[in-house]
Amino acid sequence: MRKSRIFRTVISLVIGVICLSSSSTLVANASTAQAPKSGAPCTKEGIRQADAKGLGYECLRSGNKLIWSAPHEGGIGQNNSSGSFSLGPIGSSCSKNGLLAFNGQSTMTCKLGKVAYPLASDVPPTPISGYKARPQWYPTLAQIFHGESSGEPTCSPRSITFTKPVLPLDQLAPSIPYGMTVGDHVTPIDHAYLGIKALYLSDAIRATKDYLPITSPADGTIVEVSSLGSPDSHRVVIDHGCNLFSVYMVINKVTGVLAPYAKVVETKRYLAPNLKIKAGQEFGRQRDNMLDFNIFRGDGWLSGFQNVQSYLGAEPWKPYTADFLPFFTPSIRTAMENQMQRTSAPRTGKIDYDVAGTASGNWFLSGTHGYSGISNSVFANAKTMIQGGVPTGKNSYAWSHLSIAPEQVDQSAWVFSVGWWSDPKGDARQSLLVVGKDQPAPDKITASSGMVVYSLAQLSFVEPANAPATEPGSRAPRPIGYTISKEGQSVGVVALQVNSDGSLSVEINPNGGTISAFSSAKRTYNR
Repeated sequence: MRKSRIFRTVISLVIGVICLSSSSTLVANASTAQAPKSGAPCTKEGIRQADAKGLGYECLRSGNKLIWSAPHEGGIGQNNSSGSFSLGPIGSSCSKNGLLAFNGQSTMTCKLGKVAYPLASDVPPTPISGYKARPQWYPTLAQIFHGESSGEPTCSPRSITFTKPVLPLDQLAPSIPYGMTVGDHVTPIDHAYLGIKALYLSDAIRATKDYLPITSPADGTIVEVSSLGSPDSHRVVIDHGCNLFSVYMVINKVTGVLAPYAKVVETKRYLAPNLKIKAGQEFGRQRDNMLDFNIFRGDGWLSGFQNVQSYLGAEPWKPYTADFLPFFTPSIRTAMENQMQRTSAPRTGKIDYDVAGTASGNWFLSGTHGYSGISNSVFANAKTMIQGGVPTGKNSYAWSHLSIAPEQVDQSAWVFSVGWWSDPKGDARQSLLVVGKDQPAPDKITASSGMVVYSLAQLSFVEPANAPATEPGSRAPRPIGYTISKEGQSVGVVALQVNSDGSLSVEINPNGGTISAFSSAKRTYNR
């Protein structure tokens, strides 16, 4: 999902991250070291370490002693959510080396006296169990969507209730939960797909009357309406106040309160109308595809990402992804919940499957900067902001992505999703990872497991016996509670090895056979 005022200059992919080499040493594994305390002794001058809350400390010399600084003095882990610290544009001068602070667009760092985007080595190491709340150095949700234009809300997102449905409840069809991987969506998707009954009709017989109104679930302000590249595909973001945002994508038509913007958005591609909208008011129409929908809440945080810095330059809102069902009134929630394909909790799905020290979760090719897919070397020499998009010479921004996670509905099936299957320029593929009887599941592979070779199979879906009939050519979603067949056609093998430094070695043989040892075709991925 890609939508943010900060990164509005790119619609198909948001702005990437500028990465410069770190000039200071970071404790490599703070999770195994004693938590720093201000004034407590430390062992090596210049090392930096974060505590469990993400507050940063630096080992400083005081007379003939080495002691930990007070929080913020070493810079690591700081931000300006309270307005205490800030940094200027990339390349501008700064005086507090190691400082991590929001500069109106993203979290930046002060490095060798200049403002730069941070590398993974410039931020505190993630605790083994993940951050349980936003680390202080990470931008707040208000900063991500509004930059410096507004302060932090004092009210809670839970004070907002969704009193109106997004789509007519009697027209809902099975809906895809968070977490699907498909095509260039190599890592689990941070939005659901709401199904509609019109999709049971073939393209040829769908009529104008089959368009359904899309309505705001609560009062709010439309802060974005943009084109996704075609006349029947738009994105809308609504700020409901109290740090709660709802996002809608692949909207077929902008209508209702947005009708005056329908033509201009096709020309300008991005608009920030700051238009007030009431609960139940129409702003779009849907007929020809499922509606992408999700919410972000500023007081929430997904703890299952082992390196949230990987998303800073491309999808910084990802850790704020939240379950939308609890925000709706009971009757609306029940109607929506009854249409979710996933029958286990959470019904809306999950996207953060990183398990420290194992193969499970999201990975990015070594030498690239996280989700952006752009080479670190490009950023290392940059002096100004680099806009994202498809990296030079590649077929997709996701060419460098890898995900090993349970299928979004059938959690017993592991999906191997990779942006580079056989073409180094990118050719995304999702396959069933066949776990043999005596093999460990990906979330049980550790460095001590050595190389593990899995078979890969074509994803094959088994529909329940009572699945509704569909017309030829329809785009109907799969029925509620489908399962994944373990008898899919073989499409190759993959060797995985978790390394002691936390990286993952991967070798794919699309032609099947076996892999007895890594060859020159081995790749290395990092979190």
